Amino acid sequence: MVFVTNEAGLCTFLSKDWTSLTGQSLADARSFGWTRVVHPEDRESVRNLVLAAIKEQCAFSVRYRVRAPDQRLLWVLAGAVPSFGPPGRTFLGFHGSVTVLPEPPEDIAAVSGCLRPTEPGVRQGSTLERAADHLLAAHSLVSAAASESTLVAVELALRRLGEDLAGEALTEGIAAAGLQ
Repeated sequence: MVFVTNEAGLCTFLSKDWTSLTGQSLADARSFGWTRVVHPEDRESVRNLVLAAIKEQCAFSVRYRVRAPDQRLLWVLAGAVPSFGPPGRTFLGFHGSVTVLPEPPEDIAAVSGCLRPTEPGVRQGSTLERAADHLLAAHSLVSAAASESTLVAVELALRRLGEDLAGEALTEGIAAAGLQ
């Protein structure tokens, strides 16, 4: 599942897979609405980690539980990278993914996560991350212009790029969370 946030960390795009996983509509998941399906014991920790990532404008990964429509608890791993765009590498938000973990983690007792700050002065991001920056800027512009067919094309490109980035973020997140 792919998601996009704005500079305030509010969810502005979420793939339809989220609704299948949680039963929560995309409209209800917008902003920080997605936290309502996070297990109550995990909610504050997850929200605090995401808020810290917003403040630091850095990548993050976090694993936590969500409630499925049939009331089962599912463990997921979410990760995101910051997006920067013109002018002057302005923070645009995050581009990330959520993946269901096939089995509960061994240390099932608690939610866990990490921030991955970047070093000052170091150019952030891979070529894919820089492409995501430009697509996020295009998404904002096209959304404002209300061009439906172009918006669909940009969202499709974001989804495909997000899937590629998700592979990178998932690998990094698993390693950072010690889930190997």
